[in-house]
Amino acid sequence: MKQDKADKIIQRAERKAAKAAKQVELAGKKAEAAKQKQAALAEKKAAQVAKAAEKKAAKHTKKAEQATKKAQQAAQKAAEKKAKAAAKAASKTGGGEGGEEAEGGKKKKGKKKLILILIPVLVAAIGGGVWFFFLRGGGEEEEVPQEPIAIPMEYLLNEAPITALPVWGDEVLVYQEEVPPEPAPEPEEDAEDGESKEGESQEEEGKEEAPAQEAEEEPGFTRTLYRYEGLKNPAGLISAYTAVMSTEDAGFSVVDETLLRIDPPEEYGARGSVQLARNMPKAEDGSGGGVQSLLLSWEGNNCSVLLDMPEGRVHDPKPETPAAAAPRKGLADLESLHPSKLGLPGESMEAYKLIPQEGSFRIAGSISTRVNIYDKNNQFMGGYFLSTDGKLYKLDEEANAVVELDWE
Repeated sequence: MKQDKADKIIQRAERKAAKAAKQVELAGKKAEAAKQKQAALAEKKAAQVAKAAEKKAAKHTKKAEQATKKAQQAAQKAAEKKAKAAAKAASKTGGGEGGEEAEGGKKKKGKKKLILILIPVLVAAIGGGVWFFFLRGGGEEEEVPQEPIAIPMEYLLNEAPITALPVWGDEVLVYQEEVPPEPAPEPEEDAEDGESKEGESQEEEGKEEAPAQEAEEEPGFTRTLYRYEGLKNPAGLISAYTAVMSTEDAGFSVVDETLLRIDPPEEYGARGSVQLARNMPKAEDGSGGGVQSLLLSWEGNNCSVLLDMPEGRVHDPKPETPAAAAPRKGLADLESLHPSKLGLPGESMEAYKLIPQEGSFRIAGSISTRVNIYDKNNQFMGGYFLSTDGKLYKLDEEANAVVELDWE
């Protein structure tokens, strides 16, 4: 009996073990299938990336070949034109030296030799880098495409970090480029001065002169431009950015082109610009300082941020000169008025008694003193107020308000 029970327990354990082994085997098969599927997906993705890169490289190579071909054709035309001009000039200068006339009207062969010499030289120059000139700046049709950069979290202006526009998303492209300083205007020379200098140089030709040392000018500040493309709401973005950067912690202010502090725009339309700037403190060694400027411009779905360090200081507008206060009028001026000016009967204020009251009152922002007027019978005729800004008021007791009166 006991033996049968033990056999059943063993059989049950064997079944559980077989089931567990089967589950392990099934799990292994699933893991292997998932691994193979993942590897296939990765291989497919890598093949797509490689194909896209190969297509892009082929496109760039084709563009480069086209640009090189155009550059060679342009250089060849320029060489032929230059060779013709040089040969023509040589024929003119060599006419009186026994050239063509000395050979009985036969043309000189020097022109063909000059053409043959110049063409190989220019072709060699093309192979050495002339095509690069045409690719970058010589031709307007072919330009090297600018590569976007990662969306910046901070701008660096003269090694000082500034919080950048809060932008994110794969659809937004950011480009960075340097804007060189504008060259200083050259002084204009009169035509007479130019002719006299040219004459002096011709007279002194052949004499050795020491080269004049020109004063070296310090290079101007190179500005940095960030261009954002593919934004959904650039006007709203710059509005929020301006509000944040204008806080006391950030220290920027909205300014005009003279760095004068102004109010921010009331509305941000579909296109526009706003300039932010702040003064930078100097270090103990005297370094640093200056002004940091951010010129924000937007239009459509694009915007730009130009980092600059203009000369000057961010400043407030000059305080307005307060208008000259009207001369204060007193009790004597009130006594000299005609009673009709105060709404009183009679021909002279001598028939009335003017009694100033204690305390002061504020009317229209100015301190005023109350004066009560009585007749000879001590009957109250009205209350009046003399203001420090030279105005005269009468109390309307029914309306519990004051009415301004004219002195004249």
